Amino acid sequence: MDKEKLAVGQKVKAKVEEDLKQPFSGTIEKIYENSVLLTITDNEKEDDNNVIELNKKIIVNLKNIKLK
Repeated sequence: MDKEKLAVGQKVKAKVEEDLKQPFSGTIEKIYENSVLLTITDNEKEDDNNVIELNKKIIVNLKNIKLK
């Protein structure tokens, strides 16, 4: 994903195998050089405990996000 196509407040889908087992949806809070800070807005039930531990925030590489 090109960071020029992204904006703060935009909703995206993402996958991060290290922290969450299933894909999830989130809202962009901040854009970095090669990644974004997301607030997780929708996730699978099996990942609920991990989302709580992450305080609903996660850094995701631009390669692992798609526009919703």
